[in-house]
Amino acid sequence: MDILILAPYPPYPPRSGGASRTFNLIRALAREHRVTLLCFASPAERAGLESMREWCAGIHTVDYSPGTRHRRLYQIRSLAGRAYSHYAFWSGAMARALARLLARQHFDVVQADASELGCYFVSRPGEALRVLNTQNVEYLVLERTADRATSWLRRLYARQEARKLRRSELAGCRRADLILTVSEVDRAALAPHVGDVPIRVVPNGVDTEFFTPGDTPQDPTRLVFTGAIGYRPNTDGVLHFCRDIFPLIRQAAPDTHLAVVGKDPPPAVRALAGSHVLVTGTVPDVRPWMRSAAVFVCPLRVGGGTRLKILEAQASGRAVVSTSLGCEGLAVTPGQDILVADEPAAFADAVLRCLRDPALRARLGAAGRALVERRYRWEAIGADLAAFYGDVLARHRGRPAGERPRLSAVR
Repeated sequence: MDILILAPYPPYPPRSGGASRTFNLIRALAREHRVTLLCFASPAERAGLESMREWCAGIHTVDYSPGTRHRRLYQIRSLAGRAYSHYAFWSGAMARALARLLARQHFDVVQADASELGCYFVSRPGEALRVLNTQNVEYLVLERTADRATSWLRRLYARQEARKLRRSELAGCRRADLILTVSEVDRAALAPHVGDVPIRVVPNGVDTEFFTPGDTPQDPTRLVFTGAIGYRPNTDGVLHFCRDIFPLIRQAAPDTHLAVVGKDPPPAVRALAGSHVLVTGTVPDVRPWMRSAAVFVCPLRVGGGTRLKILEAQASGRAVVSTSLGCEGLAVTPGQDILVADEPAAFADAVLRCLRDPALRARLGAAGRALVERRYRWEAIGADLAAFYGDVLARHRGRPAGERPRLSAVR
């Protein structure tokens, strides 16, 4: 098959959950099919994309939209206009680049790797299957953000944006031939609102050969959190942990320290840095930080989709303590391969149990590793998706122009 991937940012290097999903699906699909990438990228990011030529038959980039380059200005503009995501993701240059690619090359599948990119499905690209590969149900993320906002102004803005984004996001979903979600939770959230568009769950995964337990000595006093720290749900999670949970842990275990590892920590997170909190910013490789920690914490209170960070931590053999929302949509079993707690005191108690009990840490780490090997290997996920695309295309070639494929056995 010839598959075109439309991405909202470069998938390489895969330093965020969305980039990791796109990168690993490309790599898996490219084992037996021709994959072309079209994405937004800055001049500096274009150079990094050269590494993708190992898997991509073609790489095409477009400058980010003005809405992304001048975020604050367009957030203000969105107060009296469309949702901010429209200004961030819609680009005439991208629409023209997509049209040129479709005019000169046949594609069997056009896969847009963010729900906001449904705005580009304004016409049918020949007989290609139009697939919207969602990372989250974004309007639900904004609704949850509004519920947690401490400022009335932020709460008002988030609720207004959520209403606008709900309309545009669902409209984009209804223009697709097929929607992919990362979990049954997201599938159930979208299904009542997208008419007859089929939805298939394609879970997030992990590279189990890249993320391994390794032989790095474990620091029994270290906790770690990883991710794109500038992403609002991660920022909220770190601030919540350090304000409401970490003091309870340190009362009982004063030597405990936290490493906050990931790109773009905002000023409020950088201000946490001190004798017991390390804020690293971007690191070349998160694996040493994962492997050296006693416990991986995921204290998220807002967000959507599923957290690749938990799968990476489990693949690394770490004991994981998470909120219910943090592990939402993952096939984890609390008490067996993860500890789950939502209230600050309960979360702190779960972390302390792990710190005090090396056998518990080892048992959780081993069970988590077994889980990801069994259910979340990218190779298996990508192969399943490719086989599904092939089956759909074989059954629906020659359908009348404009008719949506009638897909069966979509789960």
